Amino acid sequence: MDGDFAVKIGKDSWLCRSSISNQSAKLFFLFLSTDICFFALHIVALMGGWSDSYPNLYKNPYFIEMDRGYAEFFQYMKEYWCILLLGFIAIRRRSLLYLSWICFFLYLLIDDYAEIHETLGLYLSRLLNFAPMFRLRARDFGEILVSALVGLFFFTCVGVAYRLGDSTFRRVSRILIILLSALAVFGIVVDMLHIMSPKTLKHVFGILEDGGEMIVMSAITTFLFVVSNEVTSNKVLSTK
Repeated sequence: MDGDFAVKIGKDSWLCRSSISNQSAKLFFLFLSTDICFFALHIVALMGGWSDSYPNLYKNPYFIEMDRGYAEFFQYMKEYWCILLLGFIAIRRRSLLYLSWICFFLYLLIDDYAEIHETLGLYLSRLLNFAPMFRLRARDFGEILVSALVGLFFFTCVGVAYRLGDSTFRRVSRILIILLSALAVFGIVVDMLHIMSPKTLKHVFGILEDGGEMIVMSAITTFLFVVSNEVTSNKVLSTK
């Protein structure tokens, strides 16, 4: 009897994992398809689409490099969903340690919308008398400094939580750090290359920067969706 029960639990566990895998693949496909649509609209805008309505390309909401454009609002939604999913995971796991990640994604959302690191970067560049060099503006060095300080703060918070966390929290944190490192490559390194690049390559680096950020955020949101489902399925299985 115990053997039959164990087999049933094993089958249920496999079915749950299989279902979660299928759901996550479909969700990532939806995210990626939407991202690609925004890439296509961006290319149409580059080719002169909607030029009558938006003569200034950088004011065209279909242009993915435009602040608060349609693509960027989709990014805001992903970051908001990440906050909600982390909150759900925290409640299910009954752990306050996830607040470290919730606060990080909340900062990411507010920073993307309110341009905090750009504003503070400009202020610090003037305060510290940064000079332009390597084809980078003084404010760019200020932005790098702000990003480094903010990153250090949250890395410390997550590091402390990691030491105190259980195996689930540590697994989630390790994967998030890897994905966020990829986000930083596009958001900081490629951004700097975008600024330094000659005019002929500006749009190439522009779509690489913003497009890369969009795809990575899609992967992060999908990953947190998978974790939230795993937490739920494990809870269900443990009660059977």
